[in-house]
This record gives sequence, structure tokens and C-alpha cells, in this order.
Amino acid sequence: MIYKNIVIAIRELITSNNISVGDPLPPEYELAQRWNVSRNTIRKALAELVAEGMIETRKGAGSFVCYKKFMPQVNTSMGFSEIARLHGKPSTSRVLKFEALPATEEIAAKLKIQLGEWVYQVKRIRLIDNIPMQLEHTWLSVTRFPQLTISDMNKSKFDFFERVCGITISGSFETFSTELANQEVARILHISTKDPVIRMETQAVDIHQTILDYSILYNNSYEFNVQYFWPRQLSR
Repeated sequence: MIYKNIVIAIRELITSNNISVGDPLPPEYELAQRWNVSRNTIRKALAELVAEGMIETRKGAGSFVCYKKFMPQVNTSMGFSEIARLHGKPSTSRVLKFEALPATEEIAAKLKIQLGEWVYQVKRIRLIDNIPMQLEHTWLSVTRFPQLTISDMNKSKFDFFERVCGITISGSFETFSTELANQEVARILHISTKDPVIRMETQAVDIHQTILDYSILYNNSYEFNVQYFWPRQLSR
């Protein structure tokens, strides 16, 4: 339905850096002209955003933003907690599962360890302003990180690597894809199984290019989108 496309377009307008919470949206006639639709379509889209709590309408004054999703801009590879900290937002993690088990063939290959070597399997929710943003599945070598605890994983994983273990992180390999949320992801991130999520596979590496962890993350694309800027390094 066309109004659904308009809902998405207005959401994207709200999440832009030019509009802040409390700011008015452009008038209905201007929005209708922008997307070449009727004002009735605009009103229907605005009504859905009111129901979501993203905007409010004031009689005779128009529509105003009362909530916008977190869409940070970063110019380097940063961890979840670092991104939130950079933008002055409180972040928390909540561990759902923490166990040690033998590495499967797939996990051993991802961590570059021996098949059957013991690994931690950790599942946790990442939150900003108490809103679920990510569901993360992480695997780490027990041999390399024997001191790892649930308490460490309730905080920043990168802080654990750097401050507790004294490791210098060189960077992270990241692969992005999209898929529909499965029942577990939908339940934890408070979305529908018909909603798309951004799936990330990551491997952080140290300065010796040794794999530190392997993670699969599911991002709530309605709440958490990171805009990256990668400076281009030109060879001379």
C-alpha cells in the first residue's frame, strides 16, 4: 500500500540530522507535494506514526516529533558501547546465556581454533536508553580468555579485550545482510516476524591479526541504524 511507503519516508525524514525531537514536521500540503500523493494519504501515514508514538499532532499547529530512533554517525569501526558513549547515550547489555561447550566445525573455522576446543557461547541483548537494539550471539576461545565472566559480558566486550586483557584491537571484519526476524529475534527486539532485521557477522582482530571473537548480531532496523563514514586513504 502506498501509504506504507510514505510512513517509511517520513520515518527517514525524522531520523535525519536536520530534525530534532520537538521540531515540527513540514505541513501536510508540503509533504503531499514532496511525494506526489494526496493529503489523505499523508494524514493516514501521520496517524500511524502518532500511534507509534513517534509524532504528535496539535490542533491548528501541525505535527511534531516526540521520538526519533537512534541513528549515530561514526567515522571508524566502533563497538556498540563506544557508539552509544560517543553520542551521550546510556547503553547496557543483558546476558541471556553464558556457557562453555566444544567448538563445532563452523565455530572452530571462524575462530581459527581446533575442532572441539572449548569455547564460550554467549547470548545477550544490547540496549540504548533501555530500548532493545541488538540481539548478539558471540563465541570466544576459553583457552585465550579463561578469566571471562558473565559480569564482563554484561559490559562492553571491547573494554574487556582492551582494559582487562591488555589487547590492542586492530579492527573488525563485518559482513552485513538482511532477513526477516525469526520468532526469537522478534520477541526479544519487540518487532514482528514480518519485519526485516540487519544481520551482521563480525570478527574482531588484534594487531597480530588473531581472531578475538566471532559474533552474529541482529539489529532492530527501526531503532538502530549506524551511518558509517570511511575516510579514503590514497597511496602516493
